[in-house]
Amino acid sequence: MGTRDFALKSLFLYAAFFTIQFAFATFEFTPQVLSAHQQIYNLYLKDAAKMLDRESSAKPENMAVFASRALLLFTEATAADVDEITRKNLFQIKKIMKNIEADKDQTIHHLLARIEIFIYAGMLQIRLNNRLRSASEFLSAYNLAKSTFNQYPQDAMVKLLWGNMIATVGSLPPDMRRYLSIIGFSGDVQKGLALMKSAHRSIISQKQYKPYLTKANLLYIITYKQLTDNEEVIPDKEGINIQDNFVTAVICAKILMEQGYNERALTILETIKQHPGQVKLHYYNFLLGKARLAAGSADAESVFLSFLSEYRGIHHIKATYKYLSWHYLLNDEISRADSLRLLISTVGANVIGPDQQAAREAEVPLNKVLIQARLLFDGGYLDKALDVLMADGTLECCMLPDEKAEYYYRLGRIYQKQGLPYLAIDAFGKAVDIHDDPAFNRANSALQAALLFEKLGNYDRAKSYFQKCLTMKNFPYQEGLHQKAKAGLSRIDTAQ
Repeated sequence: MGTRDFALKSLFLYAAFFTIQFAFATFEFTPQVLSAHQQIYNLYLKDAAKMLDRESSAKPENMAVFASRALLLFTEATAADVDEITRKNLFQIKKIMKNIEADKDQTIHHLLARIEIFIYAGMLQIRLNNRLRSASEFLSAYNLAKSTFNQYPQDAMVKLLWGNMIATVGSLPPDMRRYLSIIGFSGDVQKGLALMKSAHRSIISQKQYKPYLTKANLLYIITYKQLTDNEEVIPDKEGINIQDNFVTAVICAKILMEQGYNERALTILETIKQHPGQVKLHYYNFLLGKARLAAGSADAESVFLSFLSEYRGIHHIKATYKYLSWHYLLNDEISRADSLRLLISTVGANVIGPDQQAAREAEVPLNKVLIQARLLFDGGYLDKALDVLMADGTLECCMLPDEKAEYYYRLGRIYQKQGLPYLAIDAFGKAVDIHDDPAFNRANSALQAALLFEKLGNYDRAKSYFQKCLTMKNFPYQEGLHQKAKAGLSRIDTAQ
């Protein structure tokens, strides 16, 4: 019996239990709804739509069908990542919201669905680069999550969503938090994460939350990874079944890759290859190409080329050109690599961090030594990366200030991962002092040095480096680094 069939049978085994437990007024998690959820998270969206159509015919007043359709539309838009589909589905999602709001029986499940839909809309507005509209959606989610938490403070899913809200607001820059506080919004990263962690434990251990499990897993693991500093976030150690469904597997592989567990991420991605009937998740090919590139696989090229030929959106295009140019450079196809680098400014868009970073890096010539060390480091191959950087003559290959900053930044990151804080701090300090231009490697060097000093209890030096990070502006991922630096300063002020 295949994994897909087994998963569906498992859902039906629980169906009677859920139908009894969750038959609240007009919001009922029936077997059809539960099966549709599983199909959505495995990207069998046509199958899911048929299940929801059957359920709608049988029980037209069941608001769980409306909420599930919103999830399906959000998943479809995210997978396609094409503005036309995003706008169309966003419009449909907002119509669904009106139907759920209009229902006469507003149970806890109605409220949870409405919070989730505000979050879906906010995330889709970000993809459309509509920052103000996105902020409006997230503020609506905040307001509703707060009132729902006041009404149902013991419900684990409510606590998870409210924890996410206050953690997210708490991670915003102080000037924005001060503005939000005037109109009633407040946040606290540590309190929010603690609330989410406690709620997530309850959700994964209690069968009554099964309909929300995948949503809870994804929201928790993504938020936890984004807002924690120098702390490993391993999905299965957090009680998450990585192979539960396709979407969970992809997100967990991404999180593992970001922490240097490339071999494990690659194994996951190779295992869950997409099948006929699944909606194409183009980001999967982008992620698989990165994993293969870090592993030194020649197959990376074909995956990146598939992404470029099949994807019709505007995101990750510049980043894909960058990675392809790296692939050719490492295979000594110098002219091909450089021609792709020069094309980066002409393709895709400059909206998301990976593309912004690719555009910035395309302004300087390719450096084979630094790229090789970077890929090895990103893949978790620390000893090999160190060997590349410490080889005779390597530093002489890094003559430009940008190259020297990258060299010392990468050296610092390797030492940091190897548990050698003083060597790491020395390297990070050199990266910061090489030149005065804003750059991700210099800003993150300052941030990582500050975090190491904080861990060592040297708060004065930590504070100094957090402040150095904040002085650097106009570089990719600036917002995220600045949030962490400001959170660090806040921790030090509390500790002293």
